[in-house]
Amino acid sequence: MKIYIFSSKKTPFPGLKGAELLDPKALGGHSPKQGDMSYLDLSSFTAAEAKKALSLLKRRCGGAAGSPDAAWGIIDPKDSADPAAFFFEGASDYLGSKLLKQSPDPKRLKRAVSWRASLHATGAHAGHPSVKEDPEEEAETFVHRAAKLPAGKFTGWSSYKTGTISPFFFCYAALSGETSLRSRLGEASFKVLMGRLRNFLVPRFQDAKALLWMETEANCLFLIPPRAEYVRAAEEAALKILMGSAFLIAENLGLTIPAAFTFALHYGKTAYRAPGRTGTVVSDAVNFIFHLGTKCAESGRLTYSDEIPPDVLAPQLEDMFINAGSFEGRNLRHSLRFVYSGESAKRG
Repeated sequence: MKIYIFSSKKTPFPGLKGAELLDPKALGGHSPKQGDMSYLDLSSFTAAEAKKALSLLKRRCGGAAGSPDAAWGIIDPKDSADPAAFFFEGASDYLGSKLLKQSPDPKRLKRAVSWRASLHATGAHAGHPSVKEDPEEEAETFVHRAAKLPAGKFTGWSSYKTGTISPFFFCYAALSGETSLRSRLGEASFKVLMGRLRNFLVPRFQDAKALLWMETEANCLFLIPPRAEYVRAAEEAALKILMGSAFLIAENLGLTIPAAFTFALHYGKTAYRAPGRTGTVVSDAVNFIFHLGTKCAESGRLTYSDEIPPDVLAPQLEDMFINAGSFEGRNLRHSLRFVYSGESAKRG
Protein backbone atom coordinates (compact mmCIF):
# COMPACT_ATOMS: atom_id res chain seq x y z
CA MET A 1 0.00 0.00 0.00
CA LYS A 2 1.26 3.44 -0.96
CA ILE A 3 0.26 6.57 0.93
CA TYR A 4 0.13 9.87 -0.91
CA ILE A 5 -0.34 13.30 0.62
CA PHE A 6 -1.14 16.34 -1.51
CA SER A 7 0.30 19.15 0.56
CA SER A 8 2.40 22.28 0.26
CA LYS A 9 4.42 21.18 3.31
CA LYS A 10 8.03 20.16 2.79
CA THR A 11 8.21 17.64 5.62
CA PRO A 12 5.88 14.69 6.28
CA PHE A 13 3.42 14.60 9.15
CA PRO A 14 4.83 12.74 12.21
CA GLY A 15 1.92 10.30 12.19
CA LEU A 16 2.37 9.38 8.53
CA LYS A 17 5.99 8.45 8.12
CA GLY A 18 6.79 6.86 4.81
CA ALA A 19 4.05 8.75 2.98
CA GLU A 20 4.91 10.39 -0.32
CA LEU A 21 4.41 14.14 -0.29
CA LEU A 22 3.10 15.48 -3.60
CA ASP A 23 2.65 19.01 -4.87
CA PRO A 24 -1.07 19.89 -5.06
CA LYS A 25 -0.48 20.90 -8.69
CA ALA A 26 0.20 17.22 -9.48
CA LEU A 27 -3.31 16.19 -8.48
CA GLY A 28 -4.58 16.26 -12.06
CA GLY A 29 -2.17 13.49 -13.08
CA HIS A 30 -2.61 11.32 -9.99
CA SER A 31 -3.27 7.65 -10.78
CA PRO A 32 -3.53 5.62 -7.54
CA LYS A 33 -4.25 1.91 -7.51
CA GLN A 34 -6.68 -0.06 -5.42
CA GLY A 35 -5.05 -0.54 -2.02
CA ASP A 36 -3.41 2.91 -2.05
CA MET A 37 -4.49 5.81 0.15
CA SER A 38 -4.46 9.42 -1.06
CA TYR A 39 -4.85 12.30 1.41
CA LEU A 40 -5.68 15.94 0.81
CA ASP A 41 -4.13 18.40 3.29
CA LEU A 42 -6.79 21.06 3.87
CA SER A 43 -4.27 23.47 5.40
CA SER A 44 -2.62 23.81 1.99
CA PHE A 45 -5.71 25.28 0.34
CA THR A 46 -8.15 28.13 0.70
CA ALA A 47 -11.78 27.07 1.14
CA ALA A 48 -12.51 27.58 -2.56
CA GLU A 49 -9.32 25.76 -3.61
CA ALA A 50 -10.07 22.86 -1.27
CA LYS A 51 -13.50 22.40 -2.82
CA LYS A 52 -12.03 22.15 -6.32
CA ALA A 53 -9.16 19.91 -5.16
CA LEU A 54 -11.55 17.55 -3.39
CA SER A 55 -13.67 17.21 -6.51
CA LEU A 56 -10.55 16.42 -8.55
CA LEU A 57 -9.24 13.95 -5.97
CA LYS A 58 -12.54 12.06 -6.00
CA ARG A 59 -12.38 11.79 -9.78
CA ARG A 60 -8.75 10.63 -9.76
CA CYS A 61 -9.49 7.97 -7.14
CA GLY A 62 -12.76 6.82 -8.73
CA GLY A 63 -12.63 3.56 -10.65
CA ALA A 64 -13.15 4.03 -14.37
CA ALA A 65 -15.40 1.68 -16.35
CA GLY A 66 -16.15 -0.42 -13.28
CA SER A 67 -12.54 -0.77 -12.12
CA PRO A 68 -11.88 -0.65 -8.36
CA ASP A 69 -11.82 2.67 -6.54
CA ALA A 70 -8.75 3.82 -4.64
CA ALA A 71 -9.24 5.06 -1.09
CA TRP A 72 -8.91 8.74 -0.24
CA GLY A 73 -8.94 10.73 2.96
CA ILE A 74 -8.61 14.16 4.50
CA ILE A 75 -5.83 15.67 6.61
CA ASP A 76 -7.02 18.57 8.73
CA PRO A 77 -4.19 19.84 10.98
CA LYS A 78 -6.27 22.78 12.19
CA ASP A 79 -9.49 20.79 12.85
CA SER A 80 -11.21 23.32 10.65
CA ALA A 81 -13.81 21.15 8.94
CA ASP A 82 -16.70 18.78 9.65
CA PRO A 83 -15.34 15.19 9.44
CA ALA A 84 -18.77 13.72 8.78
CA ALA A 85 -19.23 15.82 5.64
CA PHE A 86 -16.22 14.15 4.00
CA PHE A 87 -17.42 10.65 4.87
CA PHE A 88 -20.72 11.52 3.21
CA GLU A 89 -18.71 12.45 0.11
CA GLY A 90 -17.05 9.01 0.12
CA ALA A 91 -13.88 9.54 2.18
CA SER A 92 -12.31 6.48 3.81
CA ASP A 93 -10.37 8.34 6.50
CA TYR A 94 -10.08 11.67 8.30
CA LEU A 95 -7.02 12.73 10.30
CA GLY A 96 -7.34 15.70 12.62
CA SER A 97 -4.61 17.35 14.68
CA LYS A 98 -4.60 14.71 17.43
CA LEU A 99 -4.22 11.70 15.15
CA LEU A 100 -1.54 13.43 13.08
CA LYS A 101 0.71 13.67 16.14
CA GLN A 102 0.39 9.99 17.02
CA SER A 103 2.29 7.02 15.61
CA PRO A 104 0.55 5.54 12.57
CA ASP A 105 -1.72 2.56 13.16
CA PRO A 106 -1.26 0.17 10.20
CA LYS A 107 -4.45 -1.68 11.11
CA ARG A 108 -6.45 1.54 10.95
CA LEU A 109 -5.21 2.34 7.46
CA LYS A 110 -5.78 -1.22 6.29
CA ARG A 111 -9.36 -1.12 7.58
CA ALA A 112 -9.98 2.14 5.72
CA VAL A 113 -8.60 0.73 2.48
CA SER A 114 -10.43 -2.58 2.93
CA TRP A 115 -13.70 -0.72 3.46
CA ARG A 116 -13.26 1.07 0.14
CA ALA A 117 -12.50 -2.24 -1.59
CA SER A 118 -15.57 -3.86 -0.05
CA LEU A 119 -17.80 -1.12 -1.51
CA HIS A 120 -16.50 -1.96 -4.97
CA ALA A 121 -17.00 -5.67 -4.38
CA THR A 122 -20.69 -5.07 -3.71
CA GLY A 123 -21.00 -2.46 -6.45
CA ALA A 124 -21.78 0.21 -3.90
CA HIS A 125 -19.03 2.70 -4.64
CA ALA A 126 -19.82 6.17 -5.90
CA GLY A 127 -21.48 6.08 -9.28
CA HIS A 128 -22.09 2.33 -9.14
CA PRO A 129 -24.64 1.64 -6.40
CA SER A 130 -25.46 -2.01 -5.84
CA VAL A 131 -29.07 -1.79 -6.93
CA LYS A 132 -30.35 -4.86 -8.72
CA GLU A 133 -31.38 -3.99 -12.28
CA ASP A 134 -34.81 -5.62 -12.07
CA PRO A 135 -36.26 -5.13 -8.58
CA GLU A 136 -39.55 -6.68 -9.68
CA GLU A 137 -37.77 -10.04 -9.91
CA GLU A 138 -37.13 -9.68 -6.18
CA ALA A 139 -40.76 -8.89 -5.38
CA GLU A 140 -40.97 -11.27 -2.45
CA THR A 141 -37.53 -10.69 -0.94
CA PHE A 142 -37.99 -7.42 0.94
CA VAL A 143 -38.24 -8.09 4.66
CA HIS A 144 -37.98 -5.45 7.38
CA ARG A 145 -35.22 -6.20 9.84
CA ALA A 146 -36.34 -7.18 13.31
CA ALA A 147 -35.55 -3.86 14.97
CA LYS A 148 -37.94 -2.67 17.66
CA LEU A 149 -38.71 0.88 18.62
CA PRO A 150 -37.82 1.86 22.18
CA ALA A 151 -40.63 2.23 24.71
CA GLY A 152 -41.62 5.61 26.09
CA LYS A 153 -42.82 8.94 24.80
CA PHE A 154 -40.88 11.65 23.02
CA THR A 155 -40.41 14.50 25.49
CA GLY A 156 -38.61 16.97 23.25
CA TRP A 157 -35.16 17.31 21.69
CA SER A 158 -33.83 19.05 24.79
CA SER A 159 -34.21 15.76 26.67
CA TYR A 160 -31.38 14.17 24.67
CA LYS A 161 -27.97 14.45 26.31
CA THR A 162 -24.97 15.34 24.18
CA GLY A 163 -22.97 12.27 23.19
CA THR A 164 -25.67 9.76 24.17
CA ILE A 165 -26.10 7.05 21.54
CA SER A 166 -29.79 6.68 20.71
CA PRO A 167 -31.98 5.31 17.91
CA PHE A 168 -33.54 7.71 15.42
CA PHE A 169 -35.24 7.80 12.08
CA PHE A 170 -33.17 9.71 9.50
CA CYS A 171 -34.84 11.60 6.67
CA TYR A 172 -32.70 12.85 3.78
CA ALA A 173 -34.15 15.56 1.54
CA ALA A 174 -32.66 17.27 -1.49
CA LEU A 175 -33.34 18.78 -4.88
CA SER A 176 -31.94 16.60 -7.63
CA GLY A 177 -29.54 17.88 -10.24
CA GLU A 178 -27.28 19.96 -8.00
CA THR A 179 -24.59 20.39 -10.67
CA SER A 180 -27.07 21.48 -13.31
CA LEU A 181 -28.82 23.88 -10.94
CA ARG A 182 -25.52 25.47 -9.87
CA SER A 183 -24.52 25.91 -13.48
CA ARG A 184 -27.81 27.43 -14.63
CA LEU A 185 -28.49 29.61 -11.59
CA GLY A 186 -25.00 30.66 -10.55
CA GLU A 187 -23.50 30.21 -7.10
CA ALA A 188 -25.26 33.15 -5.40
CA SER A 189 -28.73 32.21 -6.68
CA PHE A 190 -28.12 28.57 -5.82
CA LYS A 191 -27.44 29.50 -2.19
CA VAL A 192 -30.66 31.51 -2.12
CA LEU A 193 -32.47 28.45 -3.49
CA MET A 194 -31.07 26.22 -0.74
CA GLY A 195 -32.28 28.70 1.86
CA ARG A 196 -35.75 28.57 0.35
CA LEU A 197 -35.61 24.77 0.34
CA ARG A 198 -34.84 24.72 4.06
CA ASN A 199 -37.64 27.17 4.83
CA PHE A 200 -40.01 25.11 2.70
CA LEU A 201 -39.19 21.72 4.26
CA VAL A 202 -39.05 22.53 7.97
CA PRO A 203 -42.74 23.40 8.48
CA ARG A 204 -43.90 20.48 6.33
CA PHE A 205 -42.14 18.01 8.61
CA GLN A 206 -43.36 19.71 11.76
CA ASP A 207 -45.92 16.96 12.53
CA ALA A 208 -43.05 14.45 12.46
CA LYS A 209 -41.26 16.43 15.21
CA ALA A 210 -38.39 16.50 12.73
CA LEU A 211 -35.19 18.29 13.74
CA LEU A 212 -33.12 19.83 10.93
CA TRP A 213 -29.92 18.22 12.13
CA MET A 214 -27.33 18.58 9.39
CA GLU A 215 -27.06 20.55 6.17
CA THR A 216 -24.61 20.50 3.30
CA GLU A 217 -24.66 22.94 0.40
CA ALA A 218 -27.18 20.78 -1.45
CA ASN A 219 -29.23 18.67 1.00
CA CYS A 220 -30.82 18.44 4.43
CA LEU A 221 -30.84 15.68 7.03
CA PHE A 222 -33.65 15.52 9.57
CA LEU A 223 -33.70 13.51 12.79
CA ILE A 224 -37.10 12.04 13.66
CA PRO A 225 -37.96 10.61 17.09
CA PRO A 226 -38.23 6.79 17.17
CA ARG A 227 -42.02 6.68 17.30
CA ALA A 228 -44.29 5.19 14.60
CA GLU A 229 -46.60 8.20 14.47
CA TYR A 230 -43.71 10.53 13.71
CA VAL A 231 -42.11 8.51 10.92
CA ARG A 232 -45.56 8.05 9.39
CA ALA A 233 -46.01 11.80 9.44
CA ALA A 234 -42.66 12.18 7.67
CA GLU A 235 -43.62 9.54 5.11
CA GLU A 236 -46.89 11.31 4.37
CA ALA A 237 -45.21 14.72 4.18
CA ALA A 238 -42.63 13.47 1.66
CA LEU A 239 -45.27 11.81 -0.53
CA LYS A 240 -47.45 14.93 -0.53
CA ILE A 241 -44.47 16.99 -1.64
CA LEU A 242 -43.64 14.49 -4.40
CA MET A 243 -47.22 14.42 -5.67
CA GLY A 244 -47.34 18.20 -5.94
CA SER A 245 -43.67 18.80 -6.72
CA ALA A 246 -44.07 20.70 -10.00
CA PHE A 247 -46.38 23.29 -8.43
CA LEU A 248 -44.52 23.43 -5.10
CA ILE A 249 -41.13 23.98 -6.72
CA ALA A 250 -42.42 26.88 -8.80
CA GLU A 251 -44.59 28.40 -6.07
CA ASN A 252 -42.33 28.01 -3.02
CA LEU A 253 -38.81 27.81 -4.44
CA GLY A 254 -39.24 30.23 -7.32
CA LEU A 255 -37.73 27.81 -9.85
CA THR A 256 -38.85 27.96 -13.46
CA ILE A 257 -36.43 25.26 -14.66
CA PRO A 258 -36.93 21.50 -14.27
CA ALA A 259 -36.12 20.07 -10.82
CA ALA A 260 -37.34 17.30 -8.56
CA PHE A 261 -37.23 16.31 -4.91
CA THR A 262 -35.37 13.27 -3.57
CA PHE A 263 -36.24 11.74 -0.19
CA ALA A 264 -34.79 8.80 1.75
CA LEU A 265 -35.62 7.19 5.12
CA HIS A 266 -33.46 5.02 7.34
CA TYR A 267 -33.42 3.88 10.96
CA GLY A 268 -30.36 3.41 13.16
CA LYS A 269 -28.32 4.67 16.08
CA THR A 270 -25.98 7.61 16.44
CA ALA A 271 -24.56 9.86 19.11
CA TYR A 272 -26.77 12.89 19.57
CA ARG A 273 -25.39 16.38 19.30
CA ALA A 274 -27.29 19.62 18.85
CA PRO A 275 -27.57 21.07 15.32
CA GLY A 276 -24.49 23.09 14.47
CA ARG A 277 -22.34 20.92 16.73
CA THR A 278 -22.40 17.70 14.72
CA GLY A 279 -18.87 17.97 13.35
CA THR A 280 -17.59 14.97 15.30
CA VAL A 281 -20.60 12.75 14.65
CA VAL A 282 -19.64 9.70 12.59
CA SER A 283 -21.77 6.57 12.61
CA ASP A 284 -22.78 3.78 10.25
CA ALA A 285 -26.37 5.00 10.23
CA VAL A 286 -25.45 8.60 9.38
CA ASN A 287 -23.00 7.49 6.69
CA PHE A 288 -25.56 5.17 5.15
CA ILE A 289 -28.40 7.69 4.93
CA PHE A 290 -26.13 10.16 3.13
CA HIS A 291 -24.83 7.45 0.81
CA LEU A 292 -28.40 6.33 0.13
CA GLY A 293 -29.56 9.86 -0.57
CA THR A 294 -26.63 11.02 -2.69
CA LYS A 295 -25.65 7.84 -4.54
CA CYS A 296 -28.73 5.68 -4.86
CA ALA A 297 -32.14 7.22 -4.17
CA GLU A 298 -33.88 8.29 -7.36
CA SER A 299 -35.29 11.75 -7.93
CA GLY A 300 -39.04 11.99 -7.68
CA ARG A 301 -39.21 9.14 -5.17
CA LEU A 302 -39.11 8.37 -1.45
CA THR A 303 -36.72 5.48 -0.80
CA TYR A 304 -36.45 3.58 2.49
CA SER A 305 -34.22 0.79 3.78
CA ASP A 306 -35.10 -2.51 5.43
CA GLU A 307 -33.74 -1.09 8.70
CA ILE A 308 -37.11 0.62 9.09
CA PRO A 309 -38.85 -1.59 11.70
CA PRO A 310 -41.93 -3.54 10.56
CA ASP A 311 -45.39 -2.03 10.97
CA VAL A 312 -44.23 1.54 11.59
CA LEU A 313 -44.99 2.97 8.15
CA ALA A 314 -48.58 3.76 7.16
CA PRO A 315 -50.24 0.50 5.98
CA GLN A 316 -52.68 2.39 3.73
CA LEU A 317 -49.71 3.72 1.74
CA GLU A 318 -47.99 0.35 1.25
CA ASP A 319 -49.24 -0.11 -2.32
CA MET A 320 -47.50 3.12 -3.29
CA PHE A 321 -44.09 1.44 -2.88
CA ILE A 322 -42.24 -1.18 -4.90
CA ASN A 323 -39.03 -3.10 -4.26
CA ALA A 324 -35.89 -1.28 -5.40
CA GLY A 325 -33.11 -3.87 -5.09
CA SER A 326 -30.30 -3.47 -2.56
CA PHE A 327 -27.61 -0.97 -1.68
CA GLU A 328 -24.61 -1.44 0.62
CA GLY A 329 -26.06 -4.69 1.95
CA ARG A 330 -29.54 -3.36 2.71
CA ASN A 331 -32.73 -4.02 0.75
CA LEU A 332 -34.72 -1.03 -0.43
CA ARG A 333 -38.22 0.01 -1.43
CA HIS A 334 -39.15 3.23 -3.14
CA SER A 335 -42.34 5.05 -3.98
CA LEU A 336 -43.95 5.08 -7.36
CA ARG A 337 -42.99 8.09 -9.42
CA PHE A 338 -45.78 10.56 -10.09
CA VAL A 339 -45.97 11.85 -13.65
CA TYR A 340 -48.23 14.77 -14.42
CA SER A 341 -49.92 15.30 -17.76
CA GLY A 342 -52.32 18.23 -17.96
CA GLU A 343 -54.69 18.01 -15.00
CA SER A 344 -54.29 14.26 -14.55
CA ALA A 345 -51.67 12.45 -12.54
CA LYS A 346 -50.24 9.06 -13.35
CA ARG A 347 -48.23 6.79 -11.07
CA GLY A 348 -45.25 4.94 -12.48
